Amino acid sequence: MDGAAELRRGLDSGCVAEAEILRMDGTVRTSTAGFLTTVQEGRRLVGLFEAPADALADGISVGGERYVAAEASRHLLHGKRGGRGVVAVRRPPFVVVGLYREGQQSGDALLAVDQLAALLAAASH
Repeated sequence: MDGAAELRRGLDSGCVAEAEILRMDGTVRTSTAGFLTTVQEGRRLVGLFEAPADALADGISVGGERYVAAEASRHLLHGKRGGRGVVAVRRPPFVVVGLYREGQQSGDALLAVDQLAALLAAASH
């Protein structure tokens, strides 16, 4: 499955503004042009799925911005900053991350990111 094509489809839905796919080691597999997660941020983000309490305590950093964690589990990370936020869904072998902006609904972003993660996980098996 072409991850870049799936990211474009997710953006076309209008549910997320930017998106990327990370490997389980935190490196970027593919991303949209405006998404700039560093390797260090990617590794930290993937690590938060193993220690979700750290996300709740310290927040979620993506693309040089820190988001207050609204929800954190071994499957889902959701952070907010004003009217925008980040959603990350872990479905090995990938973590799919989406940013939503003012005017986009967090629930729609969560659904879009989760669906993309499920498609990628199914295609990789």
